[in-house]
Amino acid sequence: MKIKHVMTKDPTCCVPSDTAQRAAKIMREEDTGVVPIIENEHSRKVIGIVTDRDLCMNVVAEGRDSRTTQVHESMTTTVVSCSPQDSVDKATELMRENQIRRIPVVDEQHQLVGIVAMADMVGRADLRTTETHETLKTVSAPTSEPSKPRARSRKSA
Repeated sequence: MKIKHVMTKDPTCCVPSDTAQRAAKIMREEDTGVVPIIENEHSRKVIGIVTDRDLCMNVVAEGRDSRTTQVHESMTTTVVSCSPQDSVDKATELMRENQIRRIPVVDEQHQLVGIVAMADMVGRADLRTTETHETLKTVSAPTSEPSKPRARSRKSA
């Protein structure tokens, strides 16, 4: 099965200058834990991703004002993405390798066209039970280390 069959199409996103509060409101309204960050509304090129954990650790825990803190200050800039034509197996492997649960879906021009979550694949795709279990176990394993994309973003900052 291909990602285009299980992804959420056209997710709501932010631009780097949007506030952390705007990203948090999107998360609440869309019932999601992640918001893709795009270069601008015209290009829709994905340049980062912000998670509920990013906002909690980098805004709330630091005592910063979510109404004035811009999302580029807490987003992860190393983005693991996939194509609508990729297989569900490939996305599952990316999640397992990078310890992530959600992946932006981009077209050939790197424009955001969707997002796929572990929950989407479990609910809509025919995944093998052992594969699902192993992926979930890997991405959910407690660790003192950040996810691989978040760690790479911090090193390049």
